[in-house]
Parts: sequence; C-alpha cells; structure tokens
Amino acid sequence: VAPLVIFMGVGAMTDFGPLLANPRTLLLGAAAQFGIFATVLGALTLNYFGLISFTLPQAAAIGIIGGADGPTAIYLSGKLAPELLGAIAVAAYSYMALVPLIQPPIMKALTTETERKIRMVQL
Repeated sequence: VAPLVIFMGVGAMTDFGPLLANPRTLLLGAAAQFGIFATVLGALTLNYFGLISFTLPQAAAIGIIGGADGPTAIYLSGKLAPELLGAIAVAAYSYMALVPLIQPPIMKALTTETERKIRMVQL
C-alpha cells in the first residue's frame, strides 16, 4: 500500500504548468509510454517465434525498464518476475549510469548549435 500512496502523492505534486504552456511536450511522455508497450510486445514476439521463452509477467517486468526509474523497475520485477530481478536491476542502473555518456552525442545530432544556445526561462 505504501508504494501506491507514495506514487499518488508524487502525482499530486506534479506541476502541469509547462505542459499547459507547451502542449507538444505531451508527445514526449507518450513516446516514453509507447516504449513500454513496444518492449512488452517485443518480448512476447520472441516467445511466439520460440527464440526466447518469456511469460507475460516476465515481459511486463522487462518492459517497465524503459518507462520507469531503477527502483520502480526493481520493485515490479521482484513482484512479477523474481527470477529476472538481478538482470533487470543491472540493466536499469546501467542505463541510468550511462545516460550522461549517451545523451550528449544524441542531442548534438538532433539539434543545431543555435538551438542548443537557447536560454529557457522558468514558467
């Protein structure tokens, strides 16, 4: 019950001002959620073709890595697929640790120098 109360409290504190000021940012959040479903479907497709055997709970535990932080992925994998807990913990925290190395080249590839020099103001 405590994790649910914590997540509800964090959701209640969410500031929707930037989203209301720039509704296009909704697409970023939708893309992240699409990644969860794409990963679950990918794991189930591997099972369907007999390449790797995943159950639905295992596929869900794998899919949550893309849309949640490390502790949430570990908590859910502990509940849904405890046999994958070690691999998911390593994957989730490795992903978070590598973001500072992976993100800058991607940002440079997808934006111009002028766009990177834009100073944002707090709403």
